[in-house]
Amino acid sequence: MPPLGLIYLAAYLEENNHTVKVIDADAGRHTVDDILNDVKSFKPDLIGVTGTTPVFNSAKTLIQSIAKKFDIPIIMGGVHLSVMPEDTMEKIPEIKVGVIGEGEETLLEIVRMYSKKKKNLNSIKGIVYREKGKIKRTPVRPAMDLNKLPMPDRELLDLDYYLFSVPGKGFERTTLLATSRGCPYSCTFCSSKTIWGQCVRLRDVENVLDEIDHVVNKLNIKYINFSDDTFTLNRNRIIEICEGIKKRNLDFKWEAMSRANLLDEELLKLMKETGLTRLSIGIESGDPEILKRMKKGIELDDIRKVYKLVNKLKIETRGSLMIGHPYETKKSVWNTFKFIRKLKGLLQVYINIATPFPGTEMYEMALKGIGGTKLLTKDFSQFRRYGNAVMEVNDLSRDDLIRLQKIGFLYFYLTPRRIVYNLYRAGFKAAVVNLIAFIRGILKV
Repeated sequence: MPPLGLIYLAAYLEENNHTVKVIDADAGRHTVDDILNDVKSFKPDLIGVTGTTPVFNSAKTLIQSIAKKFDIPIIMGGVHLSVMPEDTMEKIPEIKVGVIGEGEETLLEIVRMYSKKKKNLNSIKGIVYREKGKIKRTPVRPAMDLNKLPMPDRELLDLDYYLFSVPGKGFERTTLLATSRGCPYSCTFCSSKTIWGQCVRLRDVENVLDEIDHVVNKLNIKYINFSDDTFTLNRNRIIEICEGIKKRNLDFKWEAMSRANLLDEELLKLMKETGLTRLSIGIESGDPEILKRMKKGIELDDIRKVYKLVNKLKIETRGSLMIGHPYETKKSVWNTFKFIRKLKGLLQVYINIATPFPGTEMYEMALKGIGGTKLLTKDFSQFRRYGNAVMEVNDLSRDDLIRLQKIGFLYFYLTPRRIVYNLYRAGFKAAVVNLIAFIRGILKV
């Protein structure tokens, strides 16, 4: 998927008459040397780097490599810095300014500040910076009106990098599109409320439809992944969006993420009529006690009901869950595996090893040993949800969790209906590519 945050930042700067280049190093398979060559040719006045917790060390290496070769101020933003600003600045002294949380207005003010001879960073809200050898932090920046944002500039990217195997279509170019920011829920494993706050901001329906129109008809992207934390949070608004898609005759396929207790048959039918192809629903656990400990706010019956519905309506589903959450045991893990295997409507699953990312309640629980947890390392490069565990819990060792993740995938997918469906869902080429990816994933896990 494209780096939506970066192209939002780029569009906001462009709207204010600044020239921007975006490098998606992951999608383009850029090495550090490749990026250094890009810096040399583009000759920027400022460089911005983003990074999540698992790639923190890679971001650190990149920033230090740039700083050794160029005398250009480096700004860092993203999830990891936002939840651990002072720690990040201490570990990467080459960063001049860190952007905390929502970055569009903040970055523009930083750019304007650096264009002046006199620097007055303490007047910019939502940053962490250095002054006379000390790390200082400014007040939180108020959340902005999302309708004032320009469309993210997707044309700064090579759109052919971003492909998805669409049921009945094969591989299609895809993009992310956000209709909101924030989530009102308090799941222990999520840092959304730390980044965006617990309020939810919604874009106007017409604003959303204009962007969909642009993506589908101008950029010729026919598959959209709505990246909202909970797409169907406001039922009436989603109905308006769907009716608007029909009215404008927008022809595309799409997917979104939702919760089991925020879906019903009437809404699902309308969403399918307007191109809904795949729906991601957070299952998290098949054990009622663990589900409660996660503060998910749903019941197993909610999950059973919604999967019965999507199965009836023949909507492809992806469920996400985790093993190794605080209070987890081998018994509760197997309760989860048995639960998902019986869900007939569940066609694809992501089985994550619970990872206590900074900014989450789970991280604080792991630090304190709550629920039988033991944090094994603070090396963020090890904070991966697949093939590794940084936290042991009760009778689940690190090796147990890694082994059970493999077993869980095989136990779920090796059923006749799921084998047949996933082989034929998007054609021969997609089946081969996805099968190879699955086998490689299992071997790595």
